[in-house]
Amino acid sequence: MAAILKFNYTIIEVQDGSYGIEDETGRWNGIIGVLQRHEADLSVSAVTITYSRVEVVDFTLPFMHLGISILLARAKEDSEKSSLFTFLEPLSLPVWVSLIGAYLSVSFTMYLLARFSPYEWYDIEKIDERDRSIENQKNQFSVLNSLWFSVGSLMQQGSDVIPRAAATRVVAVIWWMFTQILISSYTAQLAAFLTVERMSTPIESTADLASQQKIRYGTLKSGSTMDFFRESRIPIYERMWSVMESSSPPVFVNSSKEGIARVKAGNYAYMMESSMLEYYMERDCQLQSIGGLLDSKGYGIALPKGSPLRDLLSRTVLQLQERTILEALKNKWWRDMREGPSCALAAETSRTSPPQSVFGIFYVLITGLIIAMLMAFGEYCIESRHDSFRLKLTVLGKVRDWWLGLSGPEKAEKARNKLRNMQLDTAGQPFPK
Repeated sequence: MAAILKFNYTIIEVQDGSYGIEDETGRWNGIIGVLQRHEADLSVSAVTITYSRVEVVDFTLPFMHLGISILLARAKEDSEKSSLFTFLEPLSLPVWVSLIGAYLSVSFTMYLLARFSPYEWYDIEKIDERDRSIENQKNQFSVLNSLWFSVGSLMQQGSDVIPRAAATRVVAVIWWMFTQILISSYTAQLAAFLTVERMSTPIESTADLASQQKIRYGTLKSGSTMDFFRESRIPIYERMWSVMESSSPPVFVNSSKEGIARVKAGNYAYMMESSMLEYYMERDCQLQSIGGLLDSKGYGIALPKGSPLRDLLSRTVLQLQERTILEALKNKWWRDMREGPSCALAAETSRTSPPQSVFGIFYVLITGLIIAMLMAFGEYCIESRHDSFRLKLTVLGKVRDWWLGLSGPEKAEKARNKLRNMQLDTAGQPFPK
């Protein structure tokens, strides 16, 4: 404005550091008082245009529109709250225990019914349908296969074991229905659980703030925000003013910095103008805005009553608005001049699930892989005691042959002859009748 209108200026600071409020005698303090006493020509600051102020000073057209908003501290990310086994929390411990019991019961039932039902037995060789030899009959539902069938159904993957008898098929259908409902319920509960875990803000609106007593709330001791609640005739705001006025210790602060410090300390909500709130939120990611605007007003250039500069400055404000210079200046000082990353990006990141909530799944996976490796090693050790010919098919068997080849051809040939003799002895044995 100084460049457009070609004037020089000197900045002075009011002694009491307030914007201006009227006392019981009708005298004003702060910026409004300085202008009323003609100690300054104008004020370009965050002075809100209100009815009581217009009575004693003049204002230009508003150069910024705003409203009262609620400032609250963000819930601190506490890694201890996110358990490594968060994926287990949608279902209670009794449900998990019952699920394990149901799994074992169904597996045992399938095993017993398959043993009782004649339709689960089938001929191994299938050479002659008239051959009723018991030795050639086999039941696919062994203990391990029964457990494998149940866990495959529970994980929605199926298995290569298929029930044949009507009784076992009924059990399979009931188990499939049970697992389908359980998996669907677990998926819905897990999604809801992770969503609610991120929605940790206890207050989401002015009504929530007014209806609770844990979090105290206040405003600047002298300013338009305090006047708004004191003069409001809306029931909820009247009730909030009554609570603030009777609070002990006082909830009113001497400066916005003091209010922000109390907000960050916890259990305090500071009601301030949205423009200043946006400024501080851009620089401190621990702060957040709750709810919408409580009112609508604007900042204007304040001048002494009857100042000839009012119309000239109002036209200049309109010119700057039409050329979007005011918006560019706001973006420059609110966003571009901040230090550090944008808090909006941090807020987007915080919407994702914390890594601690899914690490437990990876621990389960790693544990399962280790157990499988130990079992494979155990199987190899068991077979190696009998010099089984199947060892040659394994990786360790091939490594063993390679090592024997390096050790010397005589030792390798001796081992192969021993294995060949064992295979011939096995092949020469008659089949059981």
